[in-house]
Amino acid sequence: MDYIQFLSKYGYSQELVNIAKGLVDVPSYTVQAPSDLSFGFPPVLIPLWSNASWPGYIGITKNWFGNRQDTFVQFYADEFSFVEIARNFDQLKAWMVFDFLCNVPNPDEVGRFAESIGFCDADEVESIFADCEDVSDLAALNVFEDDLPPIIEKGDEFGVPEWLMKTSGVNEIKRLISTEQYEDAWCQLNSAVISKPDVVDILELLSHHVPEKDAFKDLITCWLASNL
Repeated sequence: MDYIQFLSKYGYSQELVNIAKGLVDVPSYTVQAPSDLSFGFPPVLIPLWSNASWPGYIGITKNWFGNRQDTFVQFYADEFSFVEIARNFDQLKAWMVFDFLCNVPNPDEVGRFAESIGFCDADEVESIFADCEDVSDLAALNVFEDDLPPIIEKGDEFGVPEWLMKTSGVNEIKRLISTEQYEDAWCQLNSAVISKPDVVDILELLSHHVPEKDAFKDLITCWLASNL
């Protein structure tokens, strides 16, 4: 089981599977897929692209307890920090095209990416973003009309996901599990650097309480294979 197989098995769209497989045409010297999984990341993250220059990932965060939706984030491995960039796949498309438009010198490559990911025709990119000078301006696009991700609503410095929590340590996470506060335990587990043996121990404890037991076990398999 790897992350591409996980996405296929558990009902994620073929578009997301194609991204993870590297079938979406991205500009040169930006992100890559399949991802280089050697940078390290917490179990909450399902990588779609990696970026060696940060280093880190753009991917999906899946919260297994409670009712929080999947969201899309940038994860910076060296700083162990998250920035939430999209609340759904259409927002992710818009975010990525705008980011490349701002940072990639070759507009033809940006256009090819926009078409490859199914956002718009290549010659429509500049007109769509004509009034967008920084990330806050993306709020004017229809795709962001109803549910703004934190980076657009609050700005880059405050773009952390809502689920991110201050972590009080392994013993506190285990206490949360013992008192059936599984969502808080999951969030704390993924909010700070914790040693791999402790993460494995906590994942095992949580696996007995997660509603989607088979999927969770497959996720653990993927994470263990990627975080050697």
